[in-house]
Amino acid sequence: MSRLEETFTIDISRRVMASEFRIILGATDEYYARQVAEAALDEVTRLEKVLNCFDPTSEISYVNGNAYEKNIAVSPDLFEILQLSLKLYRETCGAFDVTAGRIIDLWRSAEKSGFEPDAKTIREAAALVGMQHVTLDDKAGTVRFERRGLLINLGGIGKGYAVRKAASILKEYGIPFALISSGNSTIYALGTPPNEKNWRIGIRHPSKPAERIAVVELVDGALSTSGGPQQRDEFVAELYEHIIDPLTGEPAQSGLVSASVITQDPAIADALSTTFYLKGKAYATEYCKTHEGVKAILVEEIEKGMYTIQTGGG
Repeated sequence: MSRLEETFTIDISRRVMASEFRIILGATDEYYARQVAEAALDEVTRLEKVLNCFDPTSEISYVNGNAYEKNIAVSPDLFEILQLSLKLYRETCGAFDVTAGRIIDLWRSAEKSGFEPDAKTIREAAALVGMQHVTLDDKAGTVRFERRGLLINLGGIGKGYAVRKAASILKEYGIPFALISSGNSTIYALGTPPNEKNWRIGIRHPSKPAERIAVVELVDGALSTSGGPQQRDEFVAELYEHIIDPLTGEPAQSGLVSASVITQDPAIADALSTTFYLKGKAYATEYCKTHEGVKAILVEEIEKGMYTIQTGGG
């Protein structure tokens, strides 16, 4: 009997975190596989109430509203993602910064109104950014803001973290293979599908959505892509670039069409794909050289309708 015949494959999805989270997984017991998949999606749903800054009842919204006034004891999940965000903030010299909430809100408002913010307004919002103004007490598990008006937005890492947590549940319950995806953003491949050596994940062509500009082979690894038309809301014509540079307060202008990162941790892949898209080809290439286990696929338009791909890895 082949592995394919022995194993049931379940494909299940749920709309959560403003994305379609999808899990394809296998187990020898179909009912068991479905129950584990639902448990993993329940974990993502739970995390949305922790990490979604646009939900006024979420844990991070409470932190944003109160952490300047006092130390806030937070859940282990929120503390873990803030610790990782601080680590990445330092490693990227501030290019990845979850405290860019004021700037993000500014450009979200501009998208709705159709009026671009002026330089003074951008400077004022940028002055309220900086992970160095967040104090994390490892022993007490508390968060404190040292600057009034600072806002944390976990949009650049939250989905990747949710994928990581979903994957940990699948591993805990002995799922032999699975593919977890958060919309078109972050993917984690667990094990290998039946009768295959790896999962083959396509990166969409920038101007031909039905085609793939590159294919990535994954086993127990993550892929995350930022930028590019596949990452945007297909029902909304965006006026401005949706990824904002926390260092300048301006929309990304790196010249890249998309940046994809391959690494073992989906949360890190999520954060770094955003960072590489912001900072551009030279930065991404150097980062991969100095950080083992991080690989990148960078797509750049060299002229109308013509693209070049650069790959790199540490």
